[in-house]
Amino acid sequence: MNKLDEIKLPKGSEKEELEQISKDKLRPLFDVKLFEVREEIYRDKGLDLNIELKYKNKYTNFRFIVQLKATETKTPNTDGSYSWQIDTSNVQYLLNAGIPAYYICYVKQNDTFYYRQLNDFIAELSNKHKDWNKQDSHVLHASEILTAKGIDEIYEEVKKRLFATREIIEKLHIVKSGDLTKKVSITSEYKVTDETSIVDLVEKIGLTIINEGKSKDVILLNERISGDITSPLYNLTVGIAAYYTSNLFDSLAFFQKANREKELLPNHLVEHLKYFDALVKYSIGFIKQEEYLEIINSLKQSEHLQYYIQIEQAKEKYFNSLNENGFNEFKNEMFSIINNKEISSNIRFIASCEYLLFWGSKINMEHFQSIALINALEIENGPNKKLRIEGARDWMYKNTQWENFYQELNKEIVDKKDIFAFNMCKLNEVKVRFELIVYTSLVKFEKTIPDFPDSIHIDNSEQLEQMIKNLNKISDNYKGLYHIENLIATLSTKYEVLKFAKKQNEAEQIINEIQALVEFYNLKEQKQKLEFLINGGTTEDKVKHLIKNTVEKSKSDREEYDTLVQEMKEFDDLEKKQKRDKEESVTIELFPIGHFSVPKSKIDKFYEILNIDSYKLTKHLDFFFENGIIPILNILNENITKEGYANGKLDDKGIESWRRIRVIRENLYKDKILRQEIKYGL
Repeated sequence: MNKLDEIKLPKGSEKEELEQISKDKLRPLFDVKLFEVREEIYRDKGLDLNIELKYKNKYTNFRFIVQLKATETKTPNTDGSYSWQIDTSNVQYLLNAGIPAYYICYVKQNDTFYYRQLNDFIAELSNKHKDWNKQDSHVLHASEILTAKGIDEIYEEVKKRLFATREIIEKLHIVKSGDLTKKVSITSEYKVTDETSIVDLVEKIGLTIINEGKSKDVILLNERISGDITSPLYNLTVGIAAYYTSNLFDSLAFFQKANREKELLPNHLVEHLKYFDALVKYSIGFIKQEEYLEIINSLKQSEHLQYYIQIEQAKEKYFNSLNENGFNEFKNEMFSIINNKEISSNIRFIASCEYLLFWGSKINMEHFQSIALINALEIENGPNKKLRIEGARDWMYKNTQWENFYQELNKEIVDKKDIFAFNMCKLNEVKVRFELIVYTSLVKFEKTIPDFPDSIHIDNSEQLEQMIKNLNKISDNYKGLYHIENLIATLSTKYEVLKFAKKQNEAEQIINEIQALVEFYNLKEQKQKLEFLINGGTTEDKVKHLIKNTVEKSKSDREEYDTLVQEMKEFDDLEKKQKRDKEESVTIELFPIGHFSVPKSKIDKFYEILNIDSYKLTKHLDFFFENGIIPILNILNENITKEGYANGKLDDKGIESWRRIRVIRENLYKDKILRQEIKYGL
């Protein structure tokens, strides 16, 4: 008998043995030349491995963490995945680490490892459960087998994400300290001496320096904190800074910590927390647009958010209308903010910049529509120099107004030294000017007039070069502020300008830069916008599409117009065969279809057919009738408010006008208000 059988010893468990087997099998999968695998042996909190990346056998201090799960046997799901029960506390714990995290799951029966990235798991939870963090546990589904290719992908993903943090720190202006043992951040501006001072400083001026475009300074200060800070104001501030530097998952982790003690925040900061938390979750894809808008619309306490939300809602409402009334409502909303001197200058600048963009785009579109309308009229009546001159004058007047507004706004922004508003103003200016260049290069008068310019066609090469310089300046500013989403928006405009200027190689370089940013920061919304931009979403593409549709619609409208005219001629032919009543009548000219005889007993019916409800106008017409004067009504107008030709053919709104005239003509025929031939002269 073995003497060890006589000694009482602690028993091992199958679970412990399986966990050790899984660790022993997992470790060799990670190449020692690329990874340093370390076990977490101090106080098991649900973290098993801390793995450091190596490069050319050198240690990088780029790390990711692993929660290892193991099971003897397990039945796969119908989709081939395997399921594990995960405590919510474990998810939160891994998330708070602020570095990439993975679940790796071992199934002994088939000797296979499966893995799942923490961020993907959280995204799935958020889509399924609004308040997932309030539940005790969740089911993790893993189907990706940990192959050599998968490990290579983990290496690259971790390297990309953590290199960002290094670049942020590297670019910051850090003053070296002689005592490197202290956990401090010392700058010439802030003079911080310990962790308590860091927390106090962030709470006191953190939001202020973020507004000044120094979010990265707050990130630097937080890097010097070794422990977990419970202060909701601190976590809110660092979370906002993380958002503005596009570290969205880090931002979300800080907002989660701030939410635990949010009752200690004043109401307006609670709303800031709700706003940024919703914004991050929406950007990542954790919540849908409907839920995001519901949250945003519920915020009323913060002045800054209140007016910012008002601006966004006004923009959305205008997008949904895109008509004159919609623009006027948008304009009124913007100027209610612009003219309110009690509102901060930054918010008023934002409203002004938005108005600058939408107003300029409206003027550009009206220029396009003017040329299209003149082309349509000239097809029927021949070239009209007068119409062209009037159209040019109208555009020049509106454009001068816009130019004056821009110059005054830009001067005021420069005087206030508001870097955010400056970038926004310059970017919107470039967008409007570039849009006009695109329009004028593609939209032309179809008929030529000797010694008369077709349109505003000039050499735009110098203007395009200036736009590129301005965009370079704006993008450099956003890089300095680390505003990634605004940087992407600026680079997208730069891509459009370069592509239009036939600088294909430079345009492709910009696309590559945008793609790298989108992938690196996992910006789903920007990824969709980029795909749209590349696949026919540039201003030039959209204008070409608009012109094509306009031409096709014009052809279709012309065919319909010819049909409508023919149908009205048929009414003329039918009238010639009818016997006319001898009832006393009056004569009126309906421009542009001719004169009609209206029986006096049917004058009210006549007004009804023409949809005339103006008492002043009917009395005016009655006076004409009583005195034997033939009045004129321009029925190209839907709402007729005065006698006379009005603007003549300029009131022609296209096929809609003629559809309405066709209905009028038919109703006149049915009510025996017949055409009358007028003979002039002897």
